[in-house]
Amino acid sequence: MTCDLTCIITGHREGRLAVPSLRSFWAAIEAARAAGFSVEALLCLDRPDPLTEKLFNAYKKDAEAIDTYDVADQGKVRNGAVAKARGTYCAFLDADDLWSETWLVDALTFLKDGPENRIAHPQFNYFFEKQATIFTHVDQESPEFRLDLLRVANYWDALCVCPTQIYREIPFCDRDIAGGYAYEDWLWNCETVEAGYIHKVVPRTVLFKRRQENSQTVKASANKSLTRRHPLLDYAHPMYSAR
Repeated sequence: MTCDLTCIITGHREGRLAVPSLRSFWAAIEAARAAGFSVEALLCLDRPDPLTEKLFNAYKKDAEAIDTYDVADQGKVRNGAVAKARGTYCAFLDADDLWSETWLVDALTFLKDGPENRIAHPQFNYFFEKQATIFTHVDQESPEFRLDLLRVANYWDALCVCPTQIYREIPFCDRDIAGGYAYEDWLWNCETVEAGYIHKVVPRTVLFKRRQENSQTVKASANKSLTRRHPLLDYAHPMYSAR
């Protein structure tokens, strides 16, 4: 049976940090259901420690099961979850970050009456944990967007909402920080832009991102990792000459 939205939370070794994330996950789902949307929840663990696994089970609620992976790769876990998703749309949350309670309602309301080629991002990401930094997402159809900049910086975070078929058409690539490759969300953004999908900003929305000292992003930066090669990262790509 299909539903409007599949919500996917992924965890591994967050421990007690997963508690507020799981609470925000279910609070946003309850708000979406109260607004009339049908929602399924998928809880996914990747090589979890015992405490994180225990907490996911404590907050399982009406999720059918907790899927456990042994891949040490968040992109692969997301791809696996998308493969079984029954929702028309999919939304991701990491088990150390927080959704605002209205995020799902705002994103679905924004997407449901428009074309099916749109990917919804919050207007702001608020980074916390020994810092207070606000990252503003840029709407791809706004004057602020520059295709050239996508070659050197990532415009959009992976915690977005979009039609499930987009994730199935363009899955996340493998992460290999030790081998020098990371930033699978950046590559996914390049792939979706090239495929003709449009990254949109949902006005007056915010997500909360915990920046930990041992996060995958910090590890990738310390290792001087690169995104995997993609034609859109080359100025010879026809999209540049077509402007």
